[in-house]
Amino acid sequence: MRRLQLALCSFSYALAACNSAPTPIQVSQSGAGAFEAALATDEAGFAVAWYDNRDRNAEIYLRLLDRTGHPSSPERRLTTTPASSYEPSIERLGDSFILAWYEQTTEGRQTAMLGAWARDGSSKWTHAIAPGSRNPVIRASGHAIVAAWIQAEADGTENVWIGSWGEDGKEQGTRTCVAPASTTTWNLNLAFNGSEAWVVFDAATSTRSSELYAARVDASGVRPPLRLTRDDGATSKDPDLAIDDQGRVALTWYDMRDGNDEVYLFVGRVPDLQRELDDRARRITTTEGESIGAYVAWNDGRVGLAWSDKTPGAHEVYFQSFDQAGMPLESAKRLTRNEPWSLVPAIRPWDKGFALAWTEYRPASSDSHDGTGEIAFSIVD
Repeated sequence: MRRLQLALCSFSYALAACNSAPTPIQVSQSGAGAFEAALATDEAGFAVAWYDNRDRNAEIYLRLLDRTGHPSSPERRLTTTPASSYEPSIERLGDSFILAWYEQTTEGRQTAMLGAWARDGSSKWTHAIAPGSRNPVIRASGHAIVAAWIQAEADGTENVWIGSWGEDGKEQGTRTCVAPASTTTWNLNLAFNGSEAWVVFDAATSTRSSELYAARVDASGVRPPLRLTRDDGATSKDPDLAIDDQGRVALTWYDMRDGNDEVYLFVGRVPDLQRELDDRARRITTTEGESIGAYVAWNDGRVGLAWSDKTPGAHEVYFQSFDQAGMPLESAKRLTRNEPWSLVPAIRPWDKGFALAWTEYRPASSDSHDGTGEIAFSIVD
């Protein structure tokens, strides 16, 4: 029966899901490898960015989608440097799409980058943020773009930094060192509470394993970073933070504290980000497989949470919504049911629901991380 259900639920490149979940739309036509989707919205619909190796070099690509999620522009290659370009972050600012990413040379030198493009794909400006920097993430704030990134220092240590740029690409104010990072820090995320910027990340600088940290940056400077998970020797990784206009927070991450990678969610208010959250967070997943790559967004007092779970045999994308107290409003929805691995969903509020983009990855073999990928998109209520 299960084999029959899977057959009825799939077609071609699969990208279909049962249980009334919407059919995802394939965004990229790489034929090689399209990975690490980033998602932005505007009045016309959506913009999806990713890195793609169809040109035998990792390059950043962009494609616009209409309000239903169907492509409304060709795929546009944005980067043309000899270095490989990875992990885009995208925001809409004024009449431009701002992207951040990092480049890596064949010798391993990394440089975080920032650039602006018009809707027709024409470049407006591009800047290097700093030598020895990586993994930038950006968020729009008023008429400025705020970026956080990881920067290698002259003494061999690494730190999280933050800075701001205007629509014209000119840096505003003084960039600030936020907190120590570690070589295991690979994901930063940013959110705003009014004029305050909150940076969340994981690091293993003074703990037995990676733990979560949050740092607040405002007009008076950087407040000392707060450790949000206890030093229990179990890895806590990849936090994502969303703050709504009422000062409500949603923080998600995956944690090994129960002996398996599981997704956790904390919902509260900004003042609650002051101490360890372990006992105040809700464990979302209870599956045998790993649950990773969780991302969160607010929409009209509702929290949308998306993640990847490997329990069915290959990673699949799941979605679940929660109320302002962090209580589930529905059972988790499985959005994909296919042969590729569905990984790292980006999520944004849209209309009365949420928009998601992720990677559909086909490994070259069962024991290899090499393979092909395409970018998929879906809207959920």
